[in-house]
Amino acid sequence: MEESRICQLGVKSGVDPPGPDAGTDPSDSQQDSECNRNKGKTLGKEVLLLMQALNTLSTPEEKLAALCKKYADLLEESRNVQKQMKILQKKQAQIIKEKVHLQSEHSKAVLARSKLESLCRELQRHNKALKEENTQQAQEEEEHRKEATARFQFTLNEIQAQLEQHDIHNAKLRQENTELGEKLKKLVEQYALREEVKMFCLFSILVL
Repeated sequence: MEESRICQLGVKSGVDPPGPDAGTDPSDSQQDSECNRNKGKTLGKEVLLLMQALNTLSTPEEKLAALCKKYADLLEESRNVQKQMKILQKKQAQIIKEKVHLQSEHSKAVLARSKLESLCRELQRHNKALKEENTQQAQEEEEHRKEATARFQFTLNEIQAQLEQHDIHNAKLRQENTELGEKLKKLVEQYALREEVKMFCLFSILVL
């Protein structure tokens, strides 16, 4: 009777208390089932070893003291496991938080990269359009310059031709003026000679 009660206590003492992961995700049920089977095997071995250790004791008081000590050790171990579990849960929560933050930063970086690539493409299109516009404007200005140069050269040629015509005309006028001056000089000389002849004739008549 005493040994049966001790065995029941021993079996109870070998069962770990439910941890913080008691309510796990249903998606992990297969893994949990396997863990439970492994745990059951381990507990069965521990109970067997505990019973063998208790059988080495002579009195029920010694067996009860050993069982209480085992229970106290298991309880302390369970508390340590709970503490470690809480620490691991905090670390896990921190890691999840950091993961979410990194994912958010990654999403922001991807979005910023997409915007930057879009701006780069827009800038390239703008630069291409500006380059084409500058090229077209330079070509138009070159054509205008050539047209202006051609007009200036044509006007210059016309002025030079007119100057040459004026020079020719002035040369003709000078030649005509020279010829007219000579003719006028001859006429004056002829007129003076006739006047002298007239005066000589009149003088001769008056003398006679």
